Amino acid sequence: MSMITSDKSYMISVILTTYNREKYILRALRSLLAQSYKSFEVIIVDDGSNDKTFEKLKPFLKKQKNFSYIFHPNRGYQYSYNRGLMMAEGKYVTSLDSDDEYSTHHLKNRINYFKKNKRVDLIHSPATIKGKEEDMYVPDARNKNKLIHLNDCVIGATIFGKREAFLKLNGFKNIYGQDFEFIKRAGKILNVKVFDDRTYIYHRNTTDSILTKLKRVRNL
Repeated sequence: MSMITSDKSYMISVILTTYNREKYILRALRSLLAQSYKSFEVIIVDDGSNDKTFEKLKPFLKKQKNFSYIFHPNRGYQYSYNRGLMMAEGKYVTSLDSDDEYSTHHLKNRINYFKKNKRVDLIHSPATIKGKEEDMYVPDARNKNKLIHLNDCVIGATIFGKREAFLKLNGFKNIYGQDFEFIKRAGKILNVKVFDDRTYIYHRNTTDSILTKLKRVRNL
């Protein structure tokens, strides 16, 4: 295990989990640097990458004091996310998949929402989805033998909320549809709202994504 950490307090903790995403991770990192809201830390959790991901990261880790890095053997997305959550120190927590990106005002819009809606614990949002229409359908978390359009799904990386809310829920479970299950579980004990703001950019052109592999296995 290796770790590089920052030493300053920030309002938002962004958890970025990655595994062999050398082709895409720079896009994600650049979108973070372009944010109009600046009080955030980035916790990069490398789930055992064996490509050149770290080589891509090194210049950012040297220059960006708000970037932290941790590496561990491959254990899956949920483990990596939850580990990042335990490192998070921001008042609010969210995430960014390493093959996706944020629009410029993504974080600012969410901070402004919470300033006006102080009793809300968590929000999730629709996304701007890029890719072929046939790739927009994925196995339904409620029935993996059926397909559902991504516009009708809970997209986990759009979840944004108070850090204590994430901790109260003990993070994500190691199951398919963990984001849907997380929001369903949260809705029973917390104030959860849909924030209709499509500033999360979801790329469906990643051929080795978990959803794409699952569709192939099930011939969907």
